[in-house]
Amino acid sequence: MKKKYGVAVAMAALAAVLAAGCGAKKAESAASSAESAASEVASKGESAASEAASKGESAASEGEKKPADFKAEDFKAGDDITAQAEAAAQMLAEKHEKLTVADGTYQVNVMLSGGSGRAKIASPTELTVKDGRATAKIVWSSDKYDYMEVEGIRFTPEIQNGHSVFMVPVTELDKPLAMVGDTTAMSTPHAIDYQLTFELQK
Repeated sequence: MKKKYGVAVAMAALAAVLAAGCGAKKAESAASSAESAASEVASKGESAASEAASKGESAASEGEKKPADFKAEDFKAGDDITAQAEAAAQMLAEKHEKLTVADGTYQVNVMLSGGSGRAKIASPTELTVKDGRATAKIVWSSDKYDYMEVEGIRFTPEIQNGHSVFMVPVTELDKPLAMVGDTTAMSTPHAIDYQLTFELQK
């Protein structure tokens, strides 16, 4: 009788140990799952915060950009106005000596004078030299310029994103060149005399 009783006690003790072990494993598994879930939530939260910060920074950057801040490189001169300027450059070749710079495309600073001072053009801009004859891209701050004149030759623009974009011949560097810009911004069109000076960036 004592022997059977001892066996029963031993079995009960073993069952208790096994039950405790299973409970510990279940608890450990639950804890691990909870920790993994918390880590995933934290990771998603950090990613969302990072994305929100990035969007906020981008919005702030856009907000700081002023309407007058425009770059010539953001505008493309189409084939028509480019061909128009190149043909004019050849027409003016008889009156002007070739530029003493190699053929290629250069970045040049452009200084504008004349007019009321309110109009602006993008600087630096692109100057293209072919066989010693140069053409330059002119991007105005307004889309109201309907033509420009250089030495009596009239040039028409492309209107892009609120700006008038021209290609014009450039006969000399580092010297004010007389050009006319016609604006329709007033009640009647006005042809305004300007001087543009093109200087190669060093």
